[in-house]
Amino acid sequence: MIESKYTPKISEKVSMTLTQLNYIIAVDRCRNFAQAARECFVTQPTLSMQIQKLEDYLQIIVFDRSKTPVEPTPMGKKVLEYARKVMRGAQELEELSKSLRGEVAGEFILGVIPTLAPYILPLFVQKFVAENPEVELKIYEHQTDEIVRLLKEGKLDAGLLAAPLEHKEIAEVHLFYEPFRVFLSPGHDLLKKKTVDEKDLDLREAWLLKEGHCLRAQALNLCQVSKVTTDARHLYFEAGSLETLVNFVKAGQGFTVLPHMAGENLSAVDQKLLRDFKNNVPVRDVAFVTGPHSMKKSIEAALVKTILKNLPRHLEKSSKKSEVIPIT
Repeated sequence: MIESKYTPKISEKVSMTLTQLNYIIAVDRCRNFAQAARECFVTQPTLSMQIQKLEDYLQIIVFDRSKTPVEPTPMGKKVLEYARKVMRGAQELEELSKSLRGEVAGEFILGVIPTLAPYILPLFVQKFVAENPEVELKIYEHQTDEIVRLLKEGKLDAGLLAAPLEHKEIAEVHLFYEPFRVFLSPGHDLLKKKTVDEKDLDLREAWLLKEGHCLRAQALNLCQVSKVTTDARHLYFEAGSLETLVNFVKAGQGFTVLPHMAGENLSAVDQKLLRDFKNNVPVRDVAFVTGPHSMKKSIEAALVKTILKNLPRHLEKSSKKSEVIPIT
């Protein structure tokens, strides 16, 4: 078996290093020694030599170099699996030490749902970066299910989304309740009213986001139905963004449901097409969530503090007449 080719002398068996583990992970990702060396900012001979030393130490050949692109051997795949666990653990230990020292520094990856990102990020991002210059903040838009998956895999540090998620591995910190409003097409009968009751809404007139968006599920729950029907109209459309929905409603008939901050971003003319709900106002519970690999407590605390400090006044406290709409 090629995995056990080497039988090193005891004097050669010094130790393995995190650098060596990082190198084999890079080669596995690139499937090319030269490209992996460039990504690791070392020469190819240096990278190859360190991987050779690791293979000697383990008495296992990690990569089959006879193949192009290079591939891990069967035993090498198991080594790589554990190498990733070790590197993740080392990173978590480093982040834990920073948090224990109260140091707000390092990389932080944040996922935000698309129906929230355009409205909440401008409120706090620049201020957070200015106040915490040692933090490298990376932000990506993902739908809720994707954020949960990436948190569990340790590929995101935190998320901003609509709660509750009811996942045992996901911790939630409530930030604020955001009211929903109805956006109506020009000339719609409900524009004659100052406020709208849930019972006034006919789902056959609703324009919704496509499957996968939690706001779609909330809108469906708000209308107290389980699925969209196409009765009484010959066009069926699901949008990928709130802006598309708004433009579609303006150009046709019917309505859509918008979070409050999305409504605030509309032009003065378009805001005349908005109506509040009366009685119990439906809201979404916006939360800051972290996964099982959460170790960057100092950055998390600083981020939550900055978000709360920069919220519009009407979102700072929940209304006594509000009703959280489930996202499932």
